[in-house]
This record gives sequence, C-alpha cells and structure tokens, in this order.
Amino acid sequence: MDPQELIVLTADAPQVLISRARTLGYRLKAVYPLPDLDDTLVVFRIPDGTSIPQAIEEIEEAVPAVTAGAHHVYRLQASARGERDYAAAMIAWPKGGCRAHVRVGMLDNGVAPDHPGLRDGRIAQRAFTGSDAPPASDHATLLAELLVGPDSLRNTTLFSANVVDPAFADGEAAGVVSILRGMDWLASNGVNLVNISLAGPKNKLMNRALGQAAQDGIILVAAVGNAGADQPPQYPAAFPFALAVTAVDRDGAVYRNAVRGPHVDIAAPGVDVLIPKADGVKVSSGTSIAAPFVTRVVAADATLARKTASQLRTELARRATDVGAPGRDEVFGAGVVRAQSNCVR
Repeated sequence: MDPQELIVLTADAPQVLISRARTLGYRLKAVYPLPDLDDTLVVFRIPDGTSIPQAIEEIEEAVPAVTAGAHHVYRLQASARGERDYAAAMIAWPKGGCRAHVRVGMLDNGVAPDHPGLRDGRIAQRAFTGSDAPPASDHATLLAELLVGPDSLRNTTLFSANVVDPAFADGEAAGVVSILRGMDWLASNGVNLVNISLAGPKNKLMNRALGQAAQDGIILVAAVGNAGADQPPQYPAAFPFALAVTAVDRDGAVYRNAVRGPHVDIAAPGVDVLIPKADGVKVSSGTSIAAPFVTRVVAADATLARKTASQLRTELARRATDVGAPGRDEVFGAGVVRAQSNCVR
C-alpha cells in the first residue's frame, strides 16, 4: 500500500521496539494492540533512501523476536457475470438451511447498511479501515447472503470485519493492518470459523498473526484467488493452516481464473452463482463466491466445526465428490464439497 511503510508485530511491550526504531530514523505512525492474537501491531514510516527489504532486516536485527514486513495488498476475489442457480443442489445443501454449531465471521468489505440482517441483529459489523465511508461495493453483502441469508446458516450471528478501504484500489483491496485488526476483533468475539475472500502475496506478518489464530482453534476458510492458472499461490489460502477453496461451474469445470497448485484443498460452486438480494438477484463468479459454501458445510456440522485444518482436509476429502483427474489434484483439490445428509434445522 505504501513503499515507505513498515509493519511490525511484537509479542512484548512495544516501547523497546519503538525506542530502537526511532534511534535508527524510523517515525512511529500507529500502534494497534491485538490482544486476542497475543501481539501488538506497530506501523512505522521508514527513513528516506531505505527500501522495505533493508528496513525489515534492520528492525529484525535491532529487536530480535519481532516480525517485520511490507504492508501488502489483498484483493477481493469475485466478479459479476452469468445467470444460473445450481449451487445448493451441487453440494447437497438442504432447502431451509442448517443451524450453525459455531460462531462465524468474515474478513471483507462492509455489509450494506440497509441489509435486513443488520436490522434484526443477525449481522454484527465493525470497520477497521480508518474510514467512515460506506462500502464501495456490495461484495460483503452478497457473501452475507450466502452465509446467513435465507436457506443458509440459521440461528447464528455473522461477525463481519470491514477491512477493505473504500478509498483504496477502487474499494476492492485491504492492507495487512486492517486485516490483522479485523482478525483480532473476530477472535475477541469468540468467532470459531472465518470466511476470507481476500488474496495476495505471502507475508510474514499474516503468517504469524493468522497462524496464531489457527493455533488458538479458529478455522480459516480462504479463497485460492482469481489471479489465473499460471500464477503462483495466493495467500492466506496457501498457508498450511488455512483451508484453500477453488471454484467450479455447474458442470464441475474449474473457474477459468482460479489459482492452481498443491495447496488447493476443496472445490465449491463459484461460477455464475445466483444470489438473492432485497431488490432482486445478483449473479457472481469467483473463488470468493465458492468459499462461503465450504464455510456453511463446516459450520453446520458439529463433527467438522471443532477440527483442525489438517483434520478438516481429511474429512472433507472423504465426503467430497471427485472431479477432474481421479483423486486429489492441483486443480480441484479433493473434489467438490458435500454437506452432511441431514442437519439440525
């Protein structure tokens, strides 16, 4: 987001870090405690003439045990096109939806203020962008419908962390600072399962903080990204502690822009998916549209909702509908996710 900005995570009190950084010419911009991630996030302006790699090396050498990194950007992974309604049948999701067994959250942009879920208390949201501007798009509103709308998850509150800055990259990207602050808020509210529709470069800060969340028992379901089949893995989906979700169409063909690789865990409907809205319907495609279907399946099944990422991979693979090459592969992972045969309504 800013080539002169350095982000640092420290588990110790930040005063020593701040003092040593100042003696090296760094200017303090902000401090954000992340108590539920057992860290403090500190933002510095680096000295003129210093590159980000140089700053990372300098700060990590000056203050051992901290993790320093760039303020990378993570983009939403959806696009509008098509018009088909097949998703629920493909994953055997029952009409009327299922009761959630755990608290569900998401890292996205803001849910529209007129969404009925905000009025009846099914959605609790908070912004972490430093901006009071309204959502730049309806992406989070669509995902809220997929997660807790009619025929989706029942008897639960969706905790929505608005981490996408409306003033940045046309309102379709979030920085590391807002993502980690949002994740800490979700953890503080006892969220057990987090849907992530953002994808971007590998980042040590994300690895440390989200890895801590996973270690604390939070399941992370992340879109693999829409960068294309010939592109490297996108994060946080490619972290080993996250469940990486790709998208398929009604015929089981992979979404043409989906990232591929050995990290892909599972597939779900994500091409030309029909999503109801208050004023009609919206049809969207992308790996971020697929991720909520996996989140639904996990949340609605008490035998899945408390498992680790590794255990989830094994169980979801056992239940999945195999597509593509026989067995697990780098395009579809274990295959298309399947819901349990019955659920508590």
